[in-house]
Order: sequence, then structure tokens, then C-alpha cells
Amino acid sequence: MSQNPFEGFAREFQRAIEEHGRLLNEEMKRVQVEMKSAMAQMKEEMERVGAELRRAMEDFHRERWSSAEWIDLVGEPVQPNPPSKKSKNSPKKRRPRRKPPGSAAAPVKPRPKPKPLVDGAEAPVE
Repeated sequence: MSQNPFEGFAREFQRAIEEHGRLLNEEMKRVQVEMKSAMAQMKEEMERVGAELRRAMEDFHRERWSSAEWIDLVGEPVQPNPPSKKSKNSPKKRRPRRKPPGSAAAPVKPRPKPKPLVDGAEAPVE
């Protein structure tokens, strides 16, 4: 009998791990190739849509402004309108103001605890 009773199992387990690692690497390479092609298609589509958007913006500006104003705008990219004050994020929450010294609440006198009734006496009706 060998010194390590799990030696055969360990070799088989190590072989299985290596095989699964090899299969995983092959699958990852296949997925990377698919992702590269999908990313290239997406990039082409985004460029096409961007060009269409630029043309649409130019058409919009041509229709909206007179030709003299349009000539001035063609040379410079059109700047978006500044965001309105309402669209900004809400301001940070502020800490409540500190109370001035001496404004602590006055201590309250505790109420007396009722005493239990003795010898079956009933509580007085008020």
C-alpha cells in the first residue's frame, strides 16, 4: 500500500483540473474573438449614427437661423445650452445648526409611580 491513500485520486483530480482549465482557455479565446467582431460592428454603427446626427443638427440649424448666422456657426461646433439650475444635483445636506450655550432643555421632574392596591381594595374613580 502506498504512503498516501489519496495519491491516485490526487493525480486524477489534477488531470481533470488541467483539462477543464484548457477547455476554459479555449472557450475564453472563442468569446474574445466574438466580442472583437461585435465591438467592431458597434463602433461602425456608432460612427454612422453620429454622422447622421451631425447632418440632422446641421439641417436643423440651417432651417432655424438665417444664412448669415449659419455661416458663423458652421466654423464652430454648436455648444449645447447650459444646464438649468433645476437639473443640477441637490446640494449637500447640511448639519443642523448648533444650539447656543444655555439653551438646553430644562430637566423634567419624573412622575410618581402608582403604588399597588392592598387587600383587594378597588381603585378610586375620578
